[in-house]
Amino acid sequence: MELLKKIETIFSESGIPAFGSCAFAPLRPFLIDCRAQQRIPPKAQTVLVALFPYAMEREAYRGGNLSRYASVGDYHDIVPCYLERAVCRLRQSFPDEQFESFTDNSPIPEVRAAAMAGLGCVGKNGLLIHKTYGSWVFIGEIVSTLSLNAPPHDIQPCLGCGRCLLFCPTDALSAEGIDRTKCMSALTQRKGTLTEEEAALIRRSGCAWGCDICQEVCPMNARAVIRPLPEFIDTFHPTVVKNSPLEGRAYAWRGRNVIERNLHILHGREGDSND
Repeated sequence: MELLKKIETIFSESGIPAFGSCAFAPLRPFLIDCRAQQRIPPKAQTVLVALFPYAMEREAYRGGNLSRYASVGDYHDIVPCYLERAVCRLRQSFPDEQFESFTDNSPIPEVRAAAMAGLGCVGKNGLLIHKTYGSWVFIGEIVSTLSLNAPPHDIQPCLGCGRCLLFCPTDALSAEGIDRTKCMSALTQRKGTLTEEEAALIRRSGCAWGCDICQEVCPMNARAVIRPLPEFIDTFHPTVVKNSPLEGRAYAWRGRNVIERNLHILHGREGDSND
């Protein structure tokens, strides 16, 4: 218990608002094959999972054309800074142990890890739903050789009300989960020329990047606490226009052609891409 309290203090002092832990061994069969897997400590015992809320009040998005996660600065730039602050403190406190942090492009199945760490349930859309911040959170992990003997948490499903299935504009959601090839968010990120039917979906959504419909209709998000990190407040901008700077935005990795194609579609013109 004292060990866990010490880690809680380290995470709190690092500015991380929510965290939990789970054993590494049950996650091993589900590891994602990526280059970052090489950084996992050979004798990993524990995964420390951190959550980073990013949502603003609903009114702040009025008139915008970006998904909520894309309306703030790129979490790939922001979240690692918090994790590394925690890692530095952990290494100082436990010099004989190893700690490695991961964000998004991670070998750790982050939603599964967060659910196993007792940080929430899993929706039909595959997203973690935290009891305080809802699904409006980014997830980061620190894999460690430190053994916490973390109590196991079963992965809990959401309420199962079916509202996300009912309102999904592309029928990507079903009782079995999500078909990511049909997801509206994935459609806005697809390269090349879209079909007229696909363009019509983007036009109706009013969104140049991403989709929040399944999260907006989720009753478990109705009372989500709005407490975004300061960096997300400082970088908040819910609208993208032609020639907007891409640096520091979550959609920059896809390049300018895709986002501007979607803007052309939203303005009533078919958008072509050179990619």
